[in-house]
Formats: sequence, C-alpha cells, structure tokens
Amino acid sequence: MTLQIKSSEAQQNFGRVMDKALLEGDVIIERYGEPRVVIIGYQRYAELLQAERSLAGLYVTHPDASSEAREKGKVLAETIRQAYEVVPEESLEEGMRSLRGRS
Repeated sequence: MTLQIKSSEAQQNFGRVMDKALLEGDVIIERYGEPRVVIIGYQRYAELLQAERSLAGLYVTHPDASSEAREKGKVLAETIRQAYEVVPEESLEEGMRSLRGRS
C-alpha cells in the first residue's frame, strides 16, 4: 500500500514515516501538493536497483541482438516498470529546477 503525506508531517514524524515505509509500503512525500520524493524500505530499493541494472544489461550486453530480442527486452522493461510503478527519470537539472519551483 502506498501512503501519501505532506512534507511537514514527514518532518515532524520521521521515525513513524520510516516505520510505515518498512512495514506498510512506499511513502510519497508531497510539497505544495506535488509528489516530490518517496521513502522506501532498503530491501525494495535494492530490488529496484537490481532491476535497473538488469535492464541496463539487456541493452549494453547485447547491442547486436535481433529485433525480436530487442522487442522482448522492451516488453520486459515495461513489465518491470509497471510492477514497480517506476516514474520515468528526469535529468538532475530538471529535478533541481522542479525542486526550486522553476520551469
């Protein structure tokens, strides 16, 4: 189960927020009504990191793969993204601008 809370609540109850992330699922922290960060348990983080590395390996290890293999890789990547509800990455610069409230 994913929980969504305000940043002020997270600041005041950080220990409880960590417990919820460990026991109940991901905790999305909002600032000004917009999701900004997610607190997840370390095990889930490790799983996401491993999945990301596995996906990177599909493209790095097999650059000359057949179109069928590339298509299977894309399907697998999408399946993993959906399973973990991964939000597409943004560049560091875009992330910093959004944190500062600029476009």
